[in-house]
Amino acid sequence: MKQKLKISTLFIALLSAFTIHAQDTWSLERCINHALTNNITLQQAQANVRLSLLTEKQAKAARLPNVSASFSGGEQFGRTIDPTTNTFRNLATGYNSYGLSAGVQVFNGGLIHHNVKQAGWDIKAAQADSEQSGNTLSLQVAQAYLSILLADEQLQNAKQRVNQSQQQLNTTQKLIDAGTLPMGDKYNIIAEIAGGEQAAVAAQNSLDLGYLSLKQLLQLEPDFAMEIEKPVIEIPADADPDGASLSPVYGVALGTQPSIRAADARIKSAEEGIPIAKSAYFPTVSLFANLSSSYSTQGRDDKNPIYLGEVLSPPQIFIVNGIETTVQQRFSNFDFAKSRYVAQLNQNFGQAVGVSINVPIYQNGRTRLGVERARLNVLTAQMQNTQTRQQLKNDIQTAIANARSARLQLEAAQKTFEATQMAFQNIEKRHQLGAVNTLDLTTAKNNLDIAENNLVVAKYD
Repeated sequence: MKQKLKISTLFIALLSAFTIHAQDTWSLERCINHALTNNITLQQAQANVRLSLLTEKQAKAARLPNVSASFSGGEQFGRTIDPTTNTFRNLATGYNSYGLSAGVQVFNGGLIHHNVKQAGWDIKAAQADSEQSGNTLSLQVAQAYLSILLADEQLQNAKQRVNQSQQQLNTTQKLIDAGTLPMGDKYNIIAEIAGGEQAAVAAQNSLDLGYLSLKQLLQLEPDFAMEIEKPVIEIPADADPDGASLSPVYGVALGTQPSIRAADARIKSAEEGIPIAKSAYFPTVSLFANLSSSYSTQGRDDKNPIYLGEVLSPPQIFIVNGIETTVQQRFSNFDFAKSRYVAQLNQNFGQAVGVSINVPIYQNGRTRLGVERARLNVLTAQMQNTQTRQQLKNDIQTAIANARSARLQLEAAQKTFEATQMAFQNIEKRHQLGAVNTLDLTTAKNNLDIAENNLVVAKYD
């Protein structure tokens, strides 16, 4: 019994948690903030910014010296050169060597300097691209949000029209029973109810697709329980698109749109590419220094010989005044002990410092072609900048025209709806009295439905 009680309690808790989660509503601000944090496209744009920052760090690090260490070791067999004595030996010789080298460029035609400047402009362009991606994403989320509100309002209106048609069917049935209207009028309203239910299904499908589109922008699973906040949307009384003109709006947009900043930064970056390409004409001057030492198993301590006694050389016969004379020489015999590892490293320790100059003389025209390519990159960036500015101007012109048209359509739709509503109310009263047939009522109802739908669409436009 206690186990069943625990299971029941757990089930109720989970159900309550699910209900709370399902009833969680998302405002437009929350949707946009979630998208800006989780959308993959924006994350890729932000990753490009981080890559640009790393590129700049790498360009600046080229000013610093480079230091490297080396180690080698092995065993030599047969007739090989002893690395410590530089003589041939037929003995197996073990060896190892150490090295430490450092170098720094002191002149390279301004290559590093202009690489750093170009990387800085690339960062500005990447940051502006990321901001533009965020703005675009925010607009997409807002559009999907409004599409859901539109579909939801259309769905509610469709359901309301079905209920009104059902009430009209009840009224018509009473008039038919009283003998005021023919039986055929009933089927007209039934057909109208079926059409209304079909419209409700279409509106529900549009609503589901709207939620799916929004979830995709927010990187949410399709089955995620979500419901958006439904604020009251009113057209501001002072909204006057006719008061907006291209020049002042365009002037403001040039200073605020990140796409313009990105295009300007790309021109600067391309311009830095010209001195970068020209740097290949100049010589490269570098300073270097290195330390080295080596060890060999055949190394001997020649400073501390070991006396082994005297030996005679092989006899040699000479003829002196016609007389054969045997001559031998006496030599002191010495041996040398193997040199210790640390002592041999100290003995073979070497140092070097110097300067290297690399002067380009002929490079198959690669440098000249690289400069021409850099100049073409500047021209391409300038054309893209002009295209971006022209596209911005076109977007502003289109936005102003759409706003003016939408304002006029809203006013016209409002007047049409009010007139159609009054006409429908008049025919509905006459129908209740049996003065008009159901066909006239259905026609007026359809006209009202169309006018109401047009008003809703115009409002969201």
